[in-house]
Amino acid sequence: MKLLYFRVGTATASEDDNATGTNVYPVENFMGACSGTSNAAGVISDDDNAISIFLKPIAKTQTAEVNNADANPDVVVLACAQYGQKALLKKLLNKMNGGPFDDNLITLYDGYLDKPAGDVSSDIGATGITIVSQQLAAD
Repeated sequence: MKLLYFRVGTATASEDDNATGTNVYPVENFMGACSGTSNAAGVISDDDNAISIFLKPIAKTQTAEVNNADANPDVVVLACAQYGQKALLKKLLNKMNGGPFDDNLITLYDGYLDKPAGDVSSDIGATGITIVSQQLAAD
């Protein structure tokens, strides 16, 4: 199983919730991407150095109040070089579709500063990350 990994937080003290800490999604949760920066309402700005990635939510709850949240994707915005969206997307798709001997953990972006030497911040060339929205999916 291939997994998408990302982390916003830069220090150990930030490894305490899904907004800053470690997040892992199955590749199957990838719904698509678009150039620009999405906000939580789904409005896309015309940024030339960002790509918005849409993922099926992984958090589950059984409360009736969030039954409508299933239709709302989790949104992660990755920063990239100016006009680098296509190159970033190609690298992501190559990693997602790579052979059986590829590393099954695809690092979208890892903001942690104390990574071991040689541990890259991004397998796909992202230069930053923002978590825009993480929904609770109803059962």
